Amino acid sequence: MEKTTITKDELDNLSKDMIVMLYLQLHESFQLISEQNTTIQKQNEQMLHQVESMKEQISILTQNRFGRKSEKTLPIEGQLSFDLENLCILNEAESLTENGIPEELDMETVLVRKRKPRSKGKRDINLKDIETIIVPHERTEKELSEHFSKGWHYLPDEIYKELKYVPAHFEVLEHHIKVYAGNHDTGGILRAEVPLRLLSHSILTPELAGAIINAKYVNAVPLNRLSEEFLRNDVNIPRQDMAGWLIRIYQYYLGPVRDMMKAEIMKSHHIHCDETPFVMPEKSKQYMWVYHSPGSPEKPPVFLYEYPGTRGTAAPREFLKGYKGTLVTDGYQVYHTLAKERSDDLKVAGCWSHARRRFAEIVKASGKNGPSTPGQKIAAEAVKRIAAIYHVDHMYENHPMKKDWIIEKTQSSLLWMLILNG
Repeated sequence: MEKTTITKDELDNLSKDMIVMLYLQLHESFQLISEQNTTIQKQNEQMLHQVESMKEQISILTQNRFGRKSEKTLPIEGQLSFDLENLCILNEAESLTENGIPEELDMETVLVRKRKPRSKGKRDINLKDIETIIVPHERTEKELSEHFSKGWHYLPDEIYKELKYVPAHFEVLEHHIKVYAGNHDTGGILRAEVPLRLLSHSILTPELAGAIINAKYVNAVPLNRLSEEFLRNDVNIPRQDMAGWLIRIYQYYLGPVRDMMKAEIMKSHHIHCDETPFVMPEKSKQYMWVYHSPGSPEKPPVFLYEYPGTRGTAAPREFLKGYKGTLVTDGYQVYHTLAKERSDDLKVAGCWSHARRRFAEIVKASGKNGPSTPGQKIAAEAVKRIAAIYHVDHMYENHPMKKDWIIEKTQSSLLWMLILNG
């Protein structure tokens, strides 16, 4: 159908009803176009927001992949800072010209850097805590008489030191216990006193237990390798025996210590909690949980590691049974699930380090010279305000009257300030 244009004369000849109908059609068309225009504007705004969000995500991913890993706060306008990019280091003999290039030195003004003298007594300091055995070296009387025909006398000894390494060795302690019996059936039987054994009916001694624990848990030596190392010294201790010893030592000695540490943690007003993954040989990914009480000027903090294996809610639910207080954690949902189950006596507080980290990533991704988006400006403000919270916390770090509620109320007020002014 061809498009036609109505002239002025044709409009003058149209009836009133026709003109009203044309007007209504035009009004409906304009309204439809206006609605479509509003929809397109909203779509454009959403697309621009998505583009800005994608730019920020790309910047953050680029920063995480290629940028610096430090979470150090970036320079804030109005504060003094070191410019490490345009750094020009001069010594006493250099001076800058107008173009910023150091002047060349005359041969007569070249400074000779004096070599730092070697500190004396460093070797003695390194060896001061080691047992010293004096090894004398002497001449015989006959040699001295033949060499000095008119007699001789002593001068100060010449002394030098060497460090000898004595490898670990094993000794079998065979205990012979005297047993006495009275004559004519009087007094019964009497045995000599013997020291208590670490584990009953076991060859394990405290020294051997300490060596196994140190190798296994300090130096991360597997028990099979430790068994092979012992075998090189002609001592056959299967790894199954060592594993059994460690389990019994925990049950008899370390278990009660762990229970005392847990009881101390459960007294705390708040507990720091976190979980970390690790891989066990021939098993899937496992998880270790750590619980940390903040301590006080009167007593040190307590760190307790638990190995339930799982990352589910069952692990903290079992450990925190009966605890009333606050958990300071990251954003893992398990903690919030546990708090919902026990809303009357258990609360979850976010960790400032985790909260700051996301803001710091946005700030670092924004760069120094490029324009900042509204989201990046908000992130920079959040980093600055969290830094103020850290500052207040550090003010009371070693204060003798420091109490948990001081920091708690300070952080709460600053957090509300951040929310209300953000």
